[in-house]
Amino acid sequence: MGMEIGEEGQAPLVSALKELSSRLGQDQAAWLLGGSCGLWLQGVPLEQSPRDIDVYCDRIDVEKLHDRLTSLALDEPVLDQSGSYASLLSHYRLGSFTMELVGGFEVRKGSSRYRTEVNGILSEHSGRIALEGSAIRLMPLAHELLFNVLRERPDRYHAIAEAIRRSPEPHLSLLHKLLARNEWEAEMVISVAELLDAPAIAEEWLQGPKQVK
Repeated sequence: MGMEIGEEGQAPLVSALKELSSRLGQDQAAWLLGGSCGLWLQGVPLEQSPRDIDVYCDRIDVEKLHDRLTSLALDEPVLDQSGSYASLLSHYRLGSFTMELVGGFEVRKGSSRYRTEVNGILSEHSGRIALEGSAIRLMPLAHELLFNVLRERPDRYHAIAEAIRRSPEPHLSLLHKLLARNEWEAEMVISVAELLDAPAIAEEWLQGPKQVK
């Protein structure tokens, strides 16, 4: 899909994202734009405009992407384990925005454990947006829903669920895949099914091999 957003008061952000796309490309290392920027570009309502830029990749691709951003780097990639989160994390300055490069992101909550797999899983289901000629791939909404439920952000997950309900078909196959490939508490899966008004999601998961007691 294409979108012209420079007239919506976000010209500095558009400029930063265009530079990001120019520097990273899409040919040698897969990366996805997530967080508030990714949601905004997919039409998910936010309580405030994006203030930073979150880029996700697999750990194997961190060094390749970091090398393309060296002149903008604020630090080097390091293993960051903050509370429930773990990733290979580094920071950059893109115009007036701080960008995080998040490699091999994992989040835990109770018995639930979710890890991002950009290559071959998330990238396969990612949407593509054109910003004044610059192509950017976006983190799928199925990921954003699970992540925000795990981190207990109702301001985000209600809006994401509403966007998915408007057109569920592009999202549900990936959602089933992410539920099957990770570890979840039953209560969390049931909550996701209720948010989407799709009880079959929980019913299918409960009958599958990945249930966490």
